[in-house]
Amino acid sequence: MSKTDIEVYSYRWIVLLLFMFANITMQLLWICYASVGAQAMAFYGVTDLLMIDLLALTFMVVYIPVTFISAWIIDKYGFRIGAGIGALLAGIFGFMRIFAFGDYTLALIFTIFIAIGQPFILNAVTKLSANWFPEDERTIATGLAMLAQFLGIAITMLLTPELVVGNDLMVMLIIYGILSLTSGILFVVFVKDKPPTPPTTKEISERVVLTEGLRQLFKNKQFIILFIAFFVVLGIFNTVLTLIQQLVDPRGTFDVAFSGIVGGLILIGGIIGSLVSSALNDKFKKPLLILIISLLISTVSLFVLAFAYDQITLCLSGFFFGFGVLAAAPVSLEYAVDITTPVPEASSNGMLMMIGQVGGILFVLIFPEITILNALGNADLILAMIIQAVLFTIVLILAVYMKLKLTTK
Repeated sequence: MSKTDIEVYSYRWIVLLLFMFANITMQLLWICYASVGAQAMAFYGVTDLLMIDLLALTFMVVYIPVTFISAWIIDKYGFRIGAGIGALLAGIFGFMRIFAFGDYTLALIFTIFIAIGQPFILNAVTKLSANWFPEDERTIATGLAMLAQFLGIAITMLLTPELVVGNDLMVMLIIYGILSLTSGILFVVFVKDKPPTPPTTKEISERVVLTEGLRQLFKNKQFIILFIAFFVVLGIFNTVLTLIQQLVDPRGTFDVAFSGIVGGLILIGGIIGSLVSSALNDKFKKPLLILIISLLISTVSLFVLAFAYDQITLCLSGFFFGFGVLAAAPVSLEYAVDITTPVPEASSNGMLMMIGQVGGILFVLIFPEITILNALGNADLILAMIIQAVLFTIVLILAVYMKLKLTTK
């Protein structure tokens, strides 16, 4: 196929927007209890906050086994069916969670079904870009699709406390349930698998099956470095967001909402970073250079965040930490697709996102236990933050090594 035969369809933006809507609503359903834990305990009649945390932790735990199934379905049956399963599961069971009322067991069961849908959404990100977008738009499409994930988290953090009246979560559950069901229906009705003609002259004549694809992935040294990077970087990013209150509060006599401000700045920085790096990569095609710069920004910011005690430094370091991490993410996903062809996009995407979830689970369990007393006499996560920054430094060195190795070939 020649370049003159290529037609790029404007409908690609409709598909991307509907995918982003589905991803946003998935995050609404995931993290909606985090900012109203005490109210949720009263609503569901439980006495242990861990029971409420379990409603969010379920998503990370379920992600690990389901990612293999979702990758296979997306690869075999296509983007529309694969991501459509995720959108429908979120829509149906997000809506059904309304009718659990105050029954915790029912709410947990419905949440598990929503969580099953998450890998079908997140593992389809690069498949969407490959099916619908030309090569000079793919990273920005991947960046926007990923951005929706963190935009959903930010919206939830801001909106949820405003929707909860006393200990009554029903208004929140109804609004999020209706949004998720609407998103699922719109996705199934209007999203198409691919345009009538491909958006690029680069065609892959042969695809490999999932098991062979996984073998090829882990024979690829560059992919193994990306795999380690996602384990550390995405895992620590999720950990910092999860533990932001434990990180910020011991550092000074701040307003009770200040930790939320720092967390919000991390997400805002990430959204901006994702857009900037995606646009730069589509224009200059320098993924490893952009990855190294992004990791350098996030590593330095994490070291600063570890030692920060004043509000301005905490805010700035939080912003640039988010900027660096999420600037690296879409570029890495698209680079993984390029270096692992003919392994299907959903396989490389799925493995990287899965190991990031594993890192998040492990680090959230480990790092809260690593505390020391600071000058204010409070249990501080400074040592844990230093260890995380050192891990980021190792990943940065691996990225530099990967670039130097490729340059000298």
